[in-house]
Amino acid sequence: MPPREPFGHSGRFLAGVVLLGALLGLMYWTGAVGAEPLERGYPDEVDVTQNRDAYVGETVALGGIVVETEPVVIATQRSGYGRFTVVDADESLIQSSGPLETGDRVTAFGTLEDESTLVAERTVTDRLRDTLYMVLVSFGAGCWVLVRLVRGWRIDRDRFALVPRTATGGNGGERDSGNSMAPRETPVSDGSNEDRWGRKAANQAPDGGDR
Repeated sequence: MPPREPFGHSGRFLAGVVLLGALLGLMYWTGAVGAEPLERGYPDEVDVTQNRDAYVGETVALGGIVVETEPVVIATQRSGYGRFTVVDADESLIQSSGPLETGDRVTAFGTLEDESTLVAERTVTDRLRDTLYMVLVSFGAGCWVLVRLVRGWRIDRDRFALVPRTATGGNGGERDSGNSMAPRETPVSDGSNEDRWGRKAANQAPDGGDR
């Protein structure tokens, strides 16, 4: 008999619902909370480009595309306008390796030194190759885990759980398996019946009477 679960199927189902709700809640909370210091509370490129003088000396977060690398210059507009020189962009770069390149999408956080210069404290980039590498690695790992799960585990509908494929459904299955694998004994005749009938036939005459 399989071990009895303390809370049964309903407890297992309730635990799954609670864990799923916690996962969704944490995902929503992570998306709603801004990453310090690159959060929306600071003036961004839309605010600064409209009135640069008003934000000189202020802490801002400017997002744009790298158009020059020595020094690093970003354009906050796709047309190439709204340019700012970012000082210490490569030194303050986080979550990426290597210097910035032309075409990289970056967000620089720091102090606006003058109308066109930002002294960066932190710089975050969103490179296409980094994103592609992360997606490919995650996809490959997910496929590997899925294959291992399908090949090594199965769903036990009676217990509402994942069990190894080598495990049997119950004691009855083990008994049946054992009986099917056990060699069957073939009865061996001692020849007594054959000998008796042979002697009786030999004593009978050809016309059906006894000798």
